[in-house]
Amino acid sequence: MIYTETKEYRLNGENQELPGFDQKYSNIVDYILKITEEIWEQRAIWVIYDTYAKDLVVHAGGLDIQGVEEVVKSTLLTLSSFPDRKMLGEAVIWSEECGDAFYSSHRILSHATNTGKTAYGTATGRKVEFRTIADCVIKSNEIIEEWLVRDNLHLIEQLGFDPFEEAKKDNRYEDTNPLEIAPSKLGDLDPESPAHLIQQLFQRVYSDRMISDIGEFYHAAAVVHGIRNKNYHVSDFERHLCDILSCFTKEKVILERITVNKKNGGHELAARWVLKAQHEKDGFFGTPSGKQIILRGINHYIVKDSRIIEEWMLFDGYDVLCQINNERS
Repeated sequence: MIYTETKEYRLNGENQELPGFDQKYSNIVDYILKITEEIWEQRAIWVIYDTYAKDLVVHAGGLDIQGVEEVVKSTLLTLSSFPDRKMLGEAVIWSEECGDAFYSSHRILSHATNTGKTAYGTATGRKVEFRTIADCVIKSNEIIEEWLVRDNLHLIEQLGFDPFEEAKKDNRYEDTNPLEIAPSKLGDLDPESPAHLIQQLFQRVYSDRMISDIGEFYHAAAVVHGIRNKNYHVSDFERHLCDILSCFTKEKVILERITVNKKNGGHELAARWVLKAQHEKDGFFGTPSGKQIILRGINHYIVKDSRIIEEWMLFDGYDVLCQINNERS
């Protein structure tokens, strides 16, 4: 699906028609930023019950999590581990759907100190920084579906733990089967649209592995912000992407959605994607396991003059390690 919006909304900004929403939210961007601050910085956990549907589905890595109580549980555990967490809302890329529903892709940079126990061990006292992107479908003041991607690989490394060793102890995939992934519904796009640029990037570089063509999609001075707080120029990013994709065979890359916002003389885009493949070669994820994996990602782009000038590429590398070590063959 492709959704394009030309209206720019901000926190406490211009009013937008929001059917069924609480009147304290002036627009959909305001809604996302305010509930994030209320829940995470003001510790108003009750807001989750007001703004998340009871039976919502959260897609996280290769798992689907059901129900608002799981959201509450996860939030409380995170706040217990990182009680001083501060969240910088870097971008909210949004769209309106069917007149009464909305879609948002919210990129967040968090700073926190680990003063409580985590799933990896006792408190380390270390300061950490990690990025998250949450894509949400919202209707009548409630999030009814969410795709959540967090750089847990970087988080675990900053805490001083070895993510490869931690993944061997994680049992989240022991009793699960790989999810089925629906085919892309994007169809053919206007060749002049920024969404077409991203669609072609995924087709030629991610799917067809024509990685040497990557320079056709980026400005020469473009910067890509990758996981583990690493920044790349185009030639370095080409090598990094090759290192990731070379781990896999029989891969199927599905570009699920592109959201486009017109902004500052260019366009800001969110692209949600999923890779389903076999881990059969050396590379970014270590020794080949032969396991089937699902890698979910959300990328944000700034496009000007028909080229990408800045990108944020986010996926949960630790979740893939957990699948490699614990998923049933």
